[in-house]
Amino acid sequence: MDFPKSARVLTRAEYLKFFEGSEVRKLGVVVVFRIPNSRGEPRLGITIKARVNSVYRNKLKRQIREVFRAGRPGMESYDYNVVVPGGVRVDHRTPGAVRRKLETIWSHEAAF
Repeated sequence: MDFPKSARVLTRAEYLKFFEGSEVRKLGVVVVFRIPNSRGEPRLGITIKARVNSVYRNKLKRQIREVFRAGRPGMESYDYNVVVPGGVRVDHRTPGAVRRKLETIWSHEAAF
């Protein structure tokens, strides 16, 4: 499966919409924001502070994208923003834990 540009939240204005009135789900080290869109397909945005070690940050982003790609065909038309807050300690265990939690909410989206 691919991850085309149309499946990404790209602009600052799109990211700012998440703070106006979105559904929020806290999953341990990450927070997932969700807002409906009119594009007919789900889109993903990822926000991780630059203070996180680059190796862990990139692995975490890869894991988030992979879970999104796998669950995307059955997902409704929403924009998602997965946020790793700045105060969270990210280490080698974090990407796997985040992947498992995202798999559970994106495979059972009604439970969001």
